[in-house]
Amino acid sequence: MGRVIDNILIPLFDLLPEDEFLIFTKETIGKYSRPRVSEHVLPSPGGHLRWENGPLRKTLKKEKPDVFVGSNYILPLFHPWKSLLIEHDISVVSHPEWYSPKYAWTRRFLIKRSLNKAVVVIVPSEFTKKEIVTCFGLNPEKIKVLRWGIEDKFRRPPDERILAWKEKKVLRGKRIVGYLGALIIRRHIPLLVRAVSLLRQEFSETMLYVVGKDLTGLKPGEMATILGREWIRWEETLPEEDLPLFYSSLDAFAYLSEYEGFGFPPLESLGCGTPVVLMAGSSLEEVFGDMAVLVRSRDEKEVRDALRSVLMDEHIRLRLLNRFEQRRSQFSWQGTARELAFLLRALKST
Repeated sequence: MGRVIDNILIPLFDLLPEDEFLIFTKETIGKYSRPRVSEHVLPSPGGHLRWENGPLRKTLKKEKPDVFVGSNYILPLFHPWKSLLIEHDISVVSHPEWYSPKYAWTRRFLIKRSLNKAVVVIVPSEFTKKEIVTCFGLNPEKIKVLRWGIEDKFRRPPDERILAWKEKKVLRGKRIVGYLGALIIRRHIPLLVRAVSLLRQEFSETMLYVVGKDLTGLKPGEMATILGREWIRWEETLPEEDLPLFYSSLDAFAYLSEYEGFGFPPLESLGCGTPVVLMAGSSLEEVFGDMAVLVRSRDEKEVRDALRSVLMDEHIRLRLLNRFEQRRSQFSWQGTARELAFLLRALKST
């Protein structure tokens, strides 16, 4: 969500030169300071829901904005302001089994209420739009699909920097399959481990490099056991500035997620010149299509074969990367911001 807001807001300031922007946050961000833009820090001891319906709602009542942009799935419960809502996905509604019953029920109620209150709903894929229409019966004319973009920093660095990164991470001379993102059930990390283990029977120098915090909800220590093999490197986080080096150091990027509203990591990997293997379905097939190798089952042999094709077949690698480069301009944050500016102008005039 932070990546989306940062990349949309900054060009939006110039696209709407007649408007004043009030940015409400829980802590100081400090990157939006400029004429017509003011950042208001509204602390709260509780979570987002308490913050949104306490300090934020109180401040909105005072400021009386012409348009409110909700970037975090839901709007305040009592919300009379004309609003544009960004709904990244509705996994908690489509797959409540991935969440606690109380959380799933509460979020469904809040999302439904927010979707109905919003004048316009922004989603990043046709997949998410279809899900909202199916689950809530929302008028599809109310939902606008704006494709997210890729930041220019996601390009391949010079070879000497990549080699230095590999030396630092003790990866030089290895064939590396990578993953980056929160470790959650729907992204099937154990399946990826099994597939790479099979691949190592043919190519023993293959390694798996996983970056992400364990949010699977498995028993304590279970994920550490799964990822605790000598051929797996696991780090919970990387500095933002290191992400292009991470992606560029890989030979293949795997993202076996059965549900995504968009999918930033595969896009960033392609931007850095590393081909991707994805789980077919959800938004991933829609967004990436023939720019990726798709697997259609949770069979580790199929995943192994897909990884092998990306690692070993230079024609496949070049074809995937060339297709991405031909379409890279379609993933433009400036273009997304222009479309959003058009919608905001229309909202102000109604």
